[in-house]
Amino acid sequence: MEFYPMPMFTKILVQHIEKSAKWYEKTLGFKSVFKFRDANNNVLMDHLRLEKYQDIMLIAADDFEVGNSLYLNIAIKDIEEKAQSISPKFIVTDLEEQPWNAKEMTIKDPDGHLITLTQSNITDAEFEKLMQQVSKKY
Repeated sequence: MEFYPMPMFTKILVQHIEKSAKWYEKTLGFKSVFKFRDANNNVLMDHLRLEKYQDIMLIAADDFEVGNSLYLNIAIKDIEEKAQSISPKFIVTDLEEQPWNAKEMTIKDPDGHLITLTQSNITDAEFEKLMQQVSKKY
């Protein structure tokens, strides 16, 4: 696995770190990069990665509140296949086309953190052309 400085990543507080890590691995395909353990070998932090620069840190915590003002947005491949494999109990909004050239769905993890899965529905060349057209207007 490649190691590199991360320009940005998300820390996510979770109650049951091993259960949450398994959920992120099984449901979304993340892999553990590194587990930080205490003197009793309990996992305190689990660094997970989906793709390059798609890193999260699960942090074991007992006291935290989950809100609805922040979503983790993850670009994925084959969103339609992924949507069919996610248990309905974790789906917040079904997969749908969005006006911003993407297919998206929102799910929640076992602790209730909100995650939007997104896949562009235009090619890189089409995106570049769209950005050039829009930038001329502004």
